[in-house]
Order: sequence, then C-alpha cells, then structure tokens
Amino acid sequence: MPKLRVKLARRDEIAAATWAFTLGLDGQAFSFKPGQTIDLTYPNMPTEDPAGNRRTFSIASKPGLDHLQIATRVRGSGFKQSILQADLGTTLELDGPYGSFTLPNKPSSVVLLTGGIGVTPFRSMALDAAARSLEHALLMIHSNRTPEEAPFLEELQRLASEFRRFTYRPTMTQADRSKRPWNGDRRRVDRDYLSEVIPSQRDGSLYYAAGPERFVGAVVQILKAMGIDEDQIRFEEFPGY
Repeated sequence: MPKLRVKLARRDEIAAATWAFTLGLDGQAFSFKPGQTIDLTYPNMPTEDPAGNRRTFSIASKPGLDHLQIATRVRGSGFKQSILQADLGTTLELDGPYGSFTLPNKPSSVVLLTGGIGVTPFRSMALDAAARSLEHALLMIHSNRTPEEAPFLEELQRLASEFRRFTYRPTMTQADRSKRPWNGDRRRVDRDYLSEVIPSQRDGSLYYAAGPERFVGAVVQILKAMGIDEDQIRFEEFPGY
C-alpha cells in the first residue's frame, strides 16, 4: 500500500494538553471506515524520539472530507512535540487505513465506552452516523476527570441534541477540581454506574471500549461480570507513547 503525502493544515487545542491535528489530503483519494487507524510518519523529524518518527492514530473525523483529523494528548515525546511545533504546511506521510474496530452494517444497539482521548474513533462513528442518518442506536459513555480535560465535549453534547439516535453521557470523576460548572454525572465507570446507565435489554447489543489500557481492561472485565457475552464486546487500547 503506497504512502500518502499529507500536509499539516491546522491544529487546535481541544482540551487541556490535548490537540487535534488536521491533515490535508490535497485532492488525494482516501477511503476509510469510522473506527479505523492510520500510521503517521514525520520524515526528517527535528526532535529525537527513542520510539522513532512513526505513530498510530485513530481517525477522529468522518469519511468523505478533503482532510483527516487525529487527536492526541501532547506530553513529552519527541514525536508529539515535533508535530505540535511543526509549521503549518509541513509534509507528513500516511499509511492505512487499518483495523476492524468498526460498526456493523446491520442497524444495532451499540454502547461506546471511552476514557479521555480514547473518544477519537467514537467521534468518527457518531459524526458519520449523524451525517448518513444511520439507524444504529448509539450510547456513548465518556469518562474524564474534569470538563477541561474532556476532548470534543461541547461538540458531542451538541451532536446528541441534534441527532436523536445518539446519546452522549459524559461523566467527570474529579469535577470538584474544575473551574467550570458541571451539572452532569460525577461517577466512575464501575459496575454500579454501568448497571444504571446501560439499557437493561442487552441481548443483541454490542459494547465497544476504547481508551487507556487500564480503563479498557477494567471495563471489559465489568461487562463480562455483568453477564455480557465476549462475542458482544469489542475493544481497542491506547497505550502511552
């Protein structure tokens, strides 16, 4: 599969220490399904990184646009610092798409469980479902410490108000630390919480989990303890890098 050369077209801080990067396709065809990933390479990267100049990202935007969007927490790695400081117009190389972490074709009831920046593949799914008026019933449970740290919070709240088949349930586990008012859930994503918010009719539903490894591992174990069959569970971990 040949690499695509894309240009860094825009970057936006979407939450505390969390940035979205827009990659211009410059008219090149690129097809993908929401939930898939790309590998992004920074040729001649100016800052050294022991892990190299290549990273895997979930696509955060919906298909059919003239650009792609990815998002990540930016900490101290050379790769992330380089892309954060790169001039707009910098050329990057893209491989993909990869993965089968995608919604079924058949309309289904789907619960999307995510923590922090793990929301990116689910944002793509929700935007695409709304754009195409899909018949899937989507419930997204999104755990963050504070509203300031919640990527795409306002956008997803707005989308849920506009698209009736998408329900967005953010929960802030340390809302007392926030400088912004928060009137929503303040619960941890544990068995008691999921038993309350997940629809009681669970036969045939699908459960997708994405985010930090510890979050995903805990959620998968909770779902199994609730009697949900392994065949109904899909998950994708976001290791630190």
